[in-house]
Amino acid sequence: MAFNRGGYKGRRRNESRAHLQGESEKMQMLHTGRVASFRYGIKEIMSYYRVSDDVASSVIATVTAKASRVSVSAARAFVLEQEKTGAYPREASDDICRLLDKYSKMR
Repeated sequence: MAFNRGGYKGRRRNESRAHLQGESEKMQMLHTGRVASFRYGIKEIMSYYRVSDDVASSVIATVTAKASRVSVSAARAFVLEQEKTGAYPREASDDICRLLDKYSKMR
């Protein structure tokens, strides 16, 4: 029989969890299960504001990649940067940022 007599009994409830050295803090990122819905929403925004197809496709791809791999705040910064360069109007960037908030979660 395998009994652990007097040895390590696991973490107690009142002890805090020991973080590993390579472990990072959680941050707000795009919900990976809802990427298709997010892409559909951002395409609708781009078509509503009549953004050219080549600009729209590059913005959609970059925002989706940054939001799912880096963070939502990095994607939001990219959206605002593109708005300042004149790729699309301010209302479109506000709608995209709202969409990022809707489809994000902590991970």
